[in-house]
Amino acid sequence: MDLDFKLFQLINQFAGKNELLDQLVILFTKYGPLLFMLAFVWLWFTMKGNRYENRKIVLFAITIAFITIGIDKIIEMSFFRERPFVQHDVTMLIDKTNDDPSFPSNHAAGSFALAFTVFWFRRKAGAIFIAFSTLMALSRLYVGVHYPLDITAGMLIALTVAMIILWKRDLFDRLFHFVIKTINQLPQKFSFK
Repeated sequence: MDLDFKLFQLINQFAGKNELLDQLVILFTKYGPLLFMLAFVWLWFTMKGNRYENRKIVLFAITIAFITIGIDKIIEMSFFRERPFVQHDVTMLIDKTNDDPSFPSNHAAGSFALAFTVFWFRRKAGAIFIAFSTLMALSRLYVGVHYPLDITAGMLIALTVAMIILWKRDLFDRLFHFVIKTINQLPQKFSFK
């Protein structure tokens, strides 16, 4: 039995033992990405803090998440890894098909991409996002659909993309400044005064 599966079992062994915990984890693993999205919608529209900086964070996060998920999809097409329930007797709490690849985890990659971006700009809020991303990653093990290596790969892809994009921050700053400026001018252009 390989180490990846043993680590998977450390988390998955608790699934199916407590109905309330199972339902909470299922809700979080299904709707956690929506919570992330709502946080960024709020950040885009909030008047709290520096609105320009908030919108720039959102644009960096979207860019990093989009590239990260794109890389994940390329890896999925190049290297198919079966999910844990295909080869092992595991406790499954959500439905997945046998032909849906396990490696790397898109949930982990996307959530960590967003979290690392926030952490780069705002340490305290970013630490909270990283904690939620970690819970998202663990939830995927708990419900029986990913191995720890799938989660780790998703996280490392997100970290690498975030580091590269933020290393080239000046280039993106100029692009995002133009985008934000253009968006801010839209209400004026369509005004009926």
